[in-house]
Amino acid sequence: MRIILKFFFILFLSSSISNANDQLYYKIGYFDYKHETGGLLFNIKKVSNNTYNILSLGELTQIYEFTSIIDKENQFSKGEETKKREEYAVYLSSGLQKLIRLSENISLVPSFSVGLYESFDQGKDMGFPIEFKSEVELNLHLSKGSLFGVTYHHISNADIGDENPGSDSILINFKSSF
Repeated sequence: MRIILKFFFILFLSSSISNANDQLYYKIGYFDYKHETGGLLFNIKKVSNNTYNILSLGELTQIYEFTSIIDKENQFSKGEETKKREEYAVYLSSGLQKLIRLSENISLVPSFSVGLYESFDQGKDMGFPIEFKSEVELNLHLSKGSLFGVTYHHISNADIGDENPGSDSILINFKSSF
């Protein structure tokens, strides 16, 4: 319960310090669905108004993300070794994304970021604190400033650590303008 309260506090804090031009996206999903570990994943993504033109990639936008992973009663874990285990982790990252409009109401958003990962209690050990995330979103723009979509991402340390178990997650994302 304390983790959920901390999540809402961070959500409130991040939305209060964002610029008027920045955009906040919220995501919820299943962390590491391919392996025995797992968890409920909450993500806040801040899309800044900083853009960069990089060679043939075109205009890329800077992003910042906070991710928390919770599996208090093994509701998302599977396998023999998961009994009576609580998993918690956080991941803070920054990177670049590219908005690709497929139609007026549909967009594809690939991104790449680098960040710091820390597990608590019996959370998944990713092998190294520095982790890289590649991600792709498919969004349906419902109205001006609002969207709903799905996200897939892979987090890995690119073999710079002793181990590199990696994780694959699937999320539902939304943004609403109030």
